[in-house]
Amino acid sequence: MPHPVIYPGNFEALLKKWDEQRAKDQQDGTKTFIANGECARLPQELTNVGHTTRWRPGPNVVEVARTLKPGTVIANFYFEYDTGLFPSTHTYHAALFVRGEGYSVVTGKPSQIIMFDQYNSAKKHTPGPRPVRAYSWEQMQEIKRRTGWQIEPCDNANQFCVVLVS
Repeated sequence: MPHPVIYPGNFEALLKKWDEQRAKDQQDGTKTFIANGECARLPQELTNVGHTTRWRPGPNVVEVARTLKPGTVIANFYFEYDTGLFPSTHTYHAALFVRGEGYSVVTGKPSQIIMFDQYNSAKKHTPGPRPVRAYSWEQMQEIKRRTGWQIEPCDNANQFCVVLVS
C-alpha cells in the first residue's frame, strides 16, 4: 500500500543542527550540503524514501498542510498519461515539509509553505528552511503577463504533492 515517508528522528533538532551549520558556513565562507547538494538527495539521505523511480504523487501539500506532519517528503511531479513521475530536471524539486503559514479563514489553505530543502544550481541553497508561496493559476498568468517571469513548479506551493512509496 503506498504511504508517505516522514523523517524518523527529531525534526526540530535536525532544523537546529542545519541552522547552526549554515551559521558556521557563513563564518567560514563555505557551503555544506547533504550528499551532492541535489534536491532529491536531501530526503533520500534523511529518510527511507528511496530512489525517485519509486516516488508517486500523493495529496496536494496545500490541501493537506494543516494535518501534514513536519518532516514529510514532498516533491513536484510531471503528469503525463495519468501518471505522475518525478523528473530529475531543473524547476522540479523535492524537500521535507516544515509547515504551512498564512492560513485563509475562507479556504483553510496556507498562503505559503515552509520547506527544508537544498539545491545545487547557479544560486546554491544549502540545507535549510525556505518559504514557497502558493500561487493560483490566475496569479501565475498575471505575473507572467506583467513581468514575463514564469513561476516554476519548484517555486509554487500549489505544485507540491506528498511523496508516496510502496
